[in-house]
Amino acid sequence: MNPTKGHKESWIMSVFAALAFIIWGLYINWEHGWGSRLQVAFTQGFISLVSTYFSAELIVALVRKLRDSRLPVFFGGLSSYLIIYSLVLMGHLVAGTPEFWPTVLPGMTTGLIFCFGYAFRISKKLSSS
Repeated sequence: MNPTKGHKESWIMSVFAALAFIIWGLYINWEHGWGSRLQVAFTQGFISLVSTYFSAELIVALVRKLRDSRLPVFFGGLSSYLIIYSLVLMGHLVAGTPEFWPTVLPGMTTGLIFCFGYAFRISKKLSSS
């Protein structure tokens, strides 16, 4: 990906995240019936799609803006993580996800790895261009 052009990579990552977390949300909330399953699948899918896209775009913008600072990867990754997961947690609280922590913890864990890993990748690409 060229960090100065297009958003295709962010959309691709977002679709894969949505699919993965829809499946996870269905699995962890299966015993709560079809109404809850559909609500969790929609919530997980929508939140995963939107949060991954905006997290990726936010990381690109922050790392680009902070690239002359001492720690662009740290501040870019951490800022994105805190902003996005504050919104994700609120979304699940508002939606009333039945198995709240088992539903959100895998995403929070992979999200942390994603935010810092992607910030590192963008930082490398920006330094090589």
